[in-house]
Amino acid sequence: MEPALFNPQTGRLDAARIAREFNVPVAIIAEAIGRKAPGVRKSPDASSLQGELRRLYRIWVALVDLYAGDKTNARIFLNAPNRSLENHAPIEFIENGDLAPLELFVEAMSTRQPV
Repeated sequence: MEPALFNPQTGRLDAARIAREFNVPVAIIAEAIGRKAPGVRKSPDASSLQGELRRLYRIWVALVDLYAGDKTNARIFLNAPNRSLENHAPIEFIENGDLAPLELFVEAMSTRQPV
């Protein structure tokens, strides 16, 4: 579990906290989950956001786990072009709201499947 991503008052995932961990603006997280930035900024832990925020949570937790808890290296991975992703940086999939390929890629890495 990654408690830094949860609002301690509500116990729910918080888009602003996720944005801080990913080192991106909240607007990027809003785009990734198909929402408008002002609404996400106003209620970053709204129950209506939880389903999509869980997708980002799973990606982040898997990456941090792959890097033995080193969040700096997980962030570097997100921002570095990757041959297995046609030389796109993983963060580009988040910025474009196209999480499925990144979820599959991270899952394959986590289970040591060839990519």
